[in-house]
Amino acid sequence: MFGGRTEQWAAWQAEPWGRLRYAVAAHTTSRALAGLSGPLRIVDVGGGDGADSLPLARAGHDVTILNFSGPLLHAASAAAEAAGVGHRVRTVCADLDDLAALHLDGQAFTGSFDAVLCHNVVHHRPDVPATVTDLVALLRPGGVVSVMAPNPAMDVLAAAVRRADPEAALDVLDADTVHSRTFDHPMRRVEAATVEVALQAAGCVVEHHFGIRCVMDLIADDDLKRDPAFYERLERLELALCEREPYRRTARFWQLTARRR
Repeated sequence: MFGGRTEQWAAWQAEPWGRLRYAVAAHTTSRALAGLSGPLRIVDVGGGDGADSLPLARAGHDVTILNFSGPLLHAASAAAEAAGVGHRVRTVCADLDDLAALHLDGQAFTGSFDAVLCHNVVHHRPDVPATVTDLVALLRPGGVVSVMAPNPAMDVLAAAVRRADPEAALDVLDADTVHSRTFDHPMRRVEAATVEVALQAAGCVVEHHFGIRCVMDLIADDDLKRDPAFYERLERLELALCEREPYRRTARFWQLTARRR
């Protein structure tokens, strides 16, 4: 489904809002993993073209990227080779529902990893708590999981502020889903609190709540965002805001990181 729109995805990633999302996520994820001694075994569940996890491979960690899109995994492998870290990156063509049956180096995925990334996936899943439980099961005790998804609060704020459309803001306020223009597909609106409860129920302690793109999505002038000097200033601000109240609560994406007991 999503693999058929790889060009649209690549175009989104190249825009300032895509670059900023990955720049801030690299910073926050690095902070969350700082307490683990490496090199780490990391699995990027639904990792697509590896944009979240390839920086970790470049930092010396061993990365497994799991996705059901062959074209995205091919892009991940090509990027890893181009970066000189092909030996640190494996790709597995599978869905989250296949996790229990998967093996790596003769060992089951379950309990095998020091860290699990699951970014921009849970809002496409029918059962969020069950998905979180499956993710936590991949971790060894003491391992870290990072979950990220679009923040429902910004759906409302962006409509009212950036697009100056109060009616659209009211329409989405209590909506269960929104439409993804990049993937041309409905997405569930998942609150960070829902995933926090699921992480705790799965035996984790939540350690960080980050906000990704706290202010960019409130700026209407997209051409200004494409100005390199302005983008640099904005990135510095976003990095300063990503863990601060109240800004993280209304950012475009929430990110929770938690440690398995």
